[in-house]
Amino acid sequence: MDDGAPLPQTESKRLERVAQLCARDTQEDPVFNKIVAMTSEYFNAPIALISIVDKHEQWFKARIGIEECSTPRSASFCAYSLLDNQPLEILDARSDPRFKANILVTGAPFIRYYASAPLLTDDGLSLGSLCFIDTVARAPMSAQDAAMLNHLAELVMMRIMGVRSRNYIDQPTGLFNRLRFEEDIRETLTREGAIRIYAVDVTSPKFLNDVVKALGYSFAQDLILAIKQRLHALLPPECLLYKISPTRFGFLIAGRVDREVISPRIIESFKTAVDCHGIPILMHVGIGILPINGNDEQDWLRLVISAADAARDRGLGYLLYDPTFDATQQRAFTLLSSLSQAIRAEDQLRLVFQPKINLPSGRCEAVEALIRWDHPLLGTISPAEFIPLAEKTALMPSLTSWVLNAVINQATLWRKRGLVLKIAMNVTVGDLESPAFVDTLIGRLEAEQLPADRLELEFTESTLMTNPTEVVQQLTRLRNLGVEVAIDDFGTGYSNWIYLSTLPTSTVKLDQSLISNLTTNEKDKRLVKNLIELASGLGYRVVAEGVENQDIFDLVKAWGCHEAQGYLIGKPMAAKDLEAWVNSHAFTA
Repeated sequence: MDDGAPLPQTESKRLERVAQLCARDTQEDPVFNKIVAMTSEYFNAPIALISIVDKHEQWFKARIGIEECSTPRSASFCAYSLLDNQPLEILDARSDPRFKANILVTGAPFIRYYASAPLLTDDGLSLGSLCFIDTVARAPMSAQDAAMLNHLAELVMMRIMGVRSRNYIDQPTGLFNRLRFEEDIRETLTREGAIRIYAVDVTSPKFLNDVVKALGYSFAQDLILAIKQRLHALLPPECLLYKISPTRFGFLIAGRVDREVISPRIIESFKTAVDCHGIPILMHVGIGILPINGNDEQDWLRLVISAADAARDRGLGYLLYDPTFDATQQRAFTLLSSLSQAIRAEDQLRLVFQPKINLPSGRCEAVEALIRWDHPLLGTISPAEFIPLAEKTALMPSLTSWVLNAVINQATLWRKRGLVLKIAMNVTVGDLESPAFVDTLIGRLEAEQLPADRLELEFTESTLMTNPTEVVQQLTRLRNLGVEVAIDDFGTGYSNWIYLSTLPTSTVKLDQSLISNLTTNEKDKRLVKNLIELASGLGYRVVAEGVENQDIFDLVKAWGCHEAQGYLIGKPMAAKDLEAWVNSHAFTA
């Protein structure tokens, strides 16, 4: 036999319609199944099919009477109906020169009779056909039967368009959506073997929300439509555009295409504001690029969106997916998703305590409480890793509450044992921007009848600059109660002596990055010496943290520091070890 039906003149456009309208579904559709059952029953035929004619094969959206899900296009009877988009009837395939040597005639399912009606789109392109088949020759259909077959084919097309609208179309833009993008990735990858997928992150969800609040939903929708039009003009003509989230578009390109051409073109274009109803809106675009080879199933969209977000947030324009960066994001998500459980658990979070000594006596009268997380799967997690993550979420107040309770419990226990130690704990800006934290702290002190001077709070000076009025009010409540308040990481970033002098704080802790360089950096040496003098002159106690060696210790002691903290003095340790350390000796270096 030959290679099957010739290709119609509209083949390229027709295949585009097949790609747009006929996803290679793995799930059966009950409506399609009902239509082929009705066709088989009405025409008393053992086989009925909804056949989609693709580039190299015909595959069946629904079938009855055969087990196969597809056949080569070269063997397809339906492919012949594409030439004129008309119904096709073969009374006896064995007598037809086009089909008598066809493998579907000489072998299973042994076709003798075949009749089909084309599945036509609104623009007159055929996706395939609805057909019924018999294993014996038949007489021609009546006009009524031919009309019925056409009606049933129209029902198939109505269902195809309905499924398309419901499942695969983003209604505001008319573009294919994320579900269709994922299916097309799989299909194209299977067919081509290597593709690149792109995610275009046009702006942040917050910015789009701000547009909605300022100008309304209709304006925001029209803005997205204007962005869609610009992207369409920038992509190759054969490239489909998808809407994969409220602020992201996607597209894919088969084979090896130089990303240095498409991505810079998009980035350069969006340096010009998008005009919407006469208002220019400048978008901040990031493009993620993910090369895919083979059929290895992955969470492709998550990976490419991760790259797009990183490109936009870091101002890089476009970014090829980096597995290392993705692993970092996955770890961060894992930590955040399990932190709430850790707060409720009894065996994951714990406190360690690092001693602070008075100068020049060397006595230990205070310690700093530091949180540790023993993750059941990931092991010990540094607070430097999980605290910044928690601060960006609603988990931070719960975490601070856990630390407060643990500190109060430990201070109460030490008091009962006759160990007089002030415990310092770290707080964030959120803890001081409302009365809730201070109310809880006061309630716990009263419940345990614990003197307020057994507690000290430490926070960074940058915290003060965000909402000074509320922070001052809460600090005043604490100081009036007798709780000591220290400014942590002092000397970096936001030092403001005039402002600082008005705050009800009692202590400043010099940032350890300054202290650690005292023996090697002459500028830091002069700065720290002056900071100690100035802070002391304003009536603050001055603590040097990060004291790692004897030379540094001798310097801060000579300059008049009131307290010192660091590995030279003692590392963070469990409560029992701290008790033993305090009872065994005083630091006399």
